[in-house]
Amino acid sequence: MSKWNDSMSLPGPMASASLGIQQLGENLYFSYLLDESVRRFAELQDEYEKALKTNNKDAISQTKFEIEVYEGIFNLTLSYNFDELESRQK
Repeated sequence: MSKWNDSMSLPGPMASASLGIQQLGENLYFSYLLDESVRRFAELQDEYEKALKTNNKDAISQTKFEIEVYEGIFNLTLSYNFDELESRQK
């Protein structure tokens, strides 16, 4: 849960609506960040292919490193979200 949920608990009929609005906002922002990350990842893959064609060793190592960072971020995000989904179903 976020700090907002911990610090503000609204009693009554608006509690679930407030929580729903917050979750919607978090999900929209996460979707935006994921979209930007996927776009950048695709750009990096294109840059990597160009670097391979031109045999630019510096560009190859730099883009390969950045691709590996993004792959790690995607794997971490997937594992975190999978755990969160499982905890919500309980």
